[in-house]
Amino acid sequence: MTAPDRAATPASPASPAASPAVLRATDPAAPGETVTEVAAATPAQAAESVRTAHRAFDGWAAAPAGRRAEALHGAAAELAADADGLALLICREEGKTLGSARGEVAKTVEQFRLAAQLAYLVEGATYPGESPGVAAWTLRVPLGVVVAITPWNFPVSLAARKIAPALAAGNTVVFKPSPVTPGVGARLAAACHRGGVPEDVLRVVQGDDPAAMAALAGAPEVRAVTFTGSDRVGAALRGTVGPAARVQFELGGHNAALVCADADLPRAAAEVAAGAFGLTGQVCTATDRVLVERAVAAEFTELLAERAAKLTAGRGDDPGADIGPAATAGQRTRLTALLDSAVAAGAVVAGRGSLAPGADPAGHWVLPAVLTGVPADHPVNTGELFGPLLSVVPVAGPEEALAEINADPHRLVTAIHTRDLGTAHRFLRAARCGVVKVNERTTGNGVAPPFGGWGASSSGAFPEGGRTALEFVTDTKTVYCAY
Repeated sequence: MTAPDRAATPASPASPAASPAVLRATDPAAPGETVTEVAAATPAQAAESVRTAHRAFDGWAAAPAGRRAEALHGAAAELAADADGLALLICREEGKTLGSARGEVAKTVEQFRLAAQLAYLVEGATYPGESPGVAAWTLRVPLGVVVAITPWNFPVSLAARKIAPALAAGNTVVFKPSPVTPGVGARLAAACHRGGVPEDVLRVVQGDDPAAMAALAGAPEVRAVTFTGSDRVGAALRGTVGPAARVQFELGGHNAALVCADADLPRAAAEVAAGAFGLTGQVCTATDRVLVERAVAAEFTELLAERAAKLTAGRGDDPGADIGPAATAGQRTRLTALLDSAVAAGAVVAGRGSLAPGADPAGHWVLPAVLTGVPADHPVNTGELFGPLLSVVPVAGPEEALAEINADPHRLVTAIHTRDLGTAHRFLRAARCGVVKVNERTTGNGVAPPFGGWGASSSGAFPEGGRTALEFVTDTKTVYCAY
């Protein structure tokens, strides 16, 4: 079993007639309710959006850094002004709790404000002269058209992490939101346009027609494609991107946290539970399994089970809900089958959450569950879960845990819980993951530090986030000047 697709991209060509005229988003907590209807792009419309962005590139690239920074600050201001409405739309289209949605919008505002600063930091370097009368230096120049394909689980913050630095550096962008959250994507782009980003500089292509998406990613004018989503969709997308375009793919995660015998167990249980169950576990950095030293495995499992049992799933706008529904019917079906399969194979549900009173029984509910005794070769232990399920795995100690973590193809994030700084430092140096945390949950990251996985969790050599983002959206030009 693999994690679901968080963004739609082409798997194979299809006729333009297969593209639906209208894309509808429904509320995962009440699937009978339509939240948004948007026009879905045809292949011709997708290709034309790329050409429009290509025509706008020279003017935007030539704009002074202050002009681009002003537009990004304007976008941040518009998003901040629309925070409540945008958060509610995230809650209704994706299912996230209202508090989490507000946090995501606040982070998105930060990302645009940071990108406004990045507009002034597209810098080169000077080099010592090697010949008399010749100076050498480098320039960082924008690439051209950047295609940003984003997932439903963070429909504004992950979009901002891709779009804002690209615009700051002088690129134009064609933005393809997830078909699960089309209204959120459209609202984000509209805020950018109101803030001062020209519409031709930031285009939006909606839909899930494979032919349209192939026309988008494979257009000859595209110089870069940045994508976050599943391994399967990433593999399909890789085959459609043109040879002139660079890629930045953030794919699946299969993340483990280690709890050492000397850890503050109540604190560790709180962090592990938050990393596994927060956001309904629908995040690539979620904790799928916790590796616990055997001496404290029983005690720690009890603490986790108690926390899971206190969690309530409900509508995102229900103040009593701790987590929302799964985002799609496919998510619910896959996760339910995964849990049932694990129990049939001998796993025990040590603790499970409950459904909020009055919740629509047709909603895509998946209750948080702590599992013990899952067979080592079961998909719960071997692949990305992308849902509120957590497997407890006893281990002898940090060495055994590191061997398991480093042998996994997906090496996005890991965490260690210990009071011993020596143990922590040895672990963080030896763990072959893109992100390592000490005494913290695996989920969550700042706007300034780089973010990216290793191994199968990433494709391309360009992490996202902060100043590092400029490396993906610019080229280096070396200049020699005789005087």
